[in-house]
Amino acid sequence: MKPPRRRTRFALALDADGVEQLGAMSASIGLPGFYDLAVSFMRSLIDAELGVAFLYSLDERPKYLAVQGAAARQRGAREVVYLAGPYILDPVYQMFQNGKADGAYAMAEYVPDDFYDSEFYDCFFRNTNLVDTIDVLWRIDARSSIALCLGREHGTSPFEAGDLALVRHALPLLFASLQRHQQLAAPPQRDEDDTLVHRKLQSTMEHFGASMLTKREREVIFYMLSGYSSEQTAQRLNTAEGTIRIHRKNIHRKLETGSQAELFSLFIQCIPFADPDQPCDPLERYQSTGSELRR
Repeated sequence: MKPPRRRTRFALALDADGVEQLGAMSASIGLPGFYDLAVSFMRSLIDAELGVAFLYSLDERPKYLAVQGAAARQRGAREVVYLAGPYILDPVYQMFQNGKADGAYAMAEYVPDDFYDSEFYDCFFRNTNLVDTIDVLWRIDARSSIALCLGREHGTSPFEAGDLALVRHALPLLFASLQRHQQLAAPPQRDEDDTLVHRKLQSTMEHFGASMLTKREREVIFYMLSGYSSEQTAQRLNTAEGTIRIHRKNIHRKLETGSQAELFSLFIQCIPFADPDQPCDPLERYQSTGSELRR
């Protein structure tokens, strides 16, 4: 009697370097440097030039845990500006904020349809020189997650379906390592500045333009800044595309902005004027301060 045939499996084939990196990651669990080695291991699986690990939280702005690759360092050059508020428009951060399930996601799956025409793309993604990414989310608890970004630079081929499948195949190993690291490592200390910036940003998102705009117009602004087209915004808000176009025109008219770039710049400039403890419009305070300085 012949033995039963073994079921075909998707193989996680590692060369000597891959085995060495896996061993290094495993040995570093619970120790400083774990995230850097975890990113290195995941990059090696799919020949990713870039690797970044973030700590996301609903209570404070993101923290960089590991940064690898020339493109990532270029992004890091704008880290101060990015972490001052624009991170709220990052599609990966929005996935976390919206409660996306643990997993690996191809960039094409989650970016808004007008992402490449957005100011966020021009200011914070274009300079990374990336052509494609695969992003991994793993939830620590109800309010925080680890995010890994694996990227390919311009001049190389975008990721293929097999690359995404390989990352997903390795996720049980990665997630088990992340979980054990969380159990052994000292939890990161909360930073008061990070918390305050995040609270100001949340207040700005909620109240920006409240003294001039309707609630629906303020909802449309979020989608405009994030890179959603009128059509996709209409789908998200369950209304007609023509209605969204009217809202967009009214927003520019009321705020006296002539372009997405001006609207984006105005939003960013208002963040420091937000008061997390008061339901006030940071735009009104920003304009009032500007008037006082011009006197």
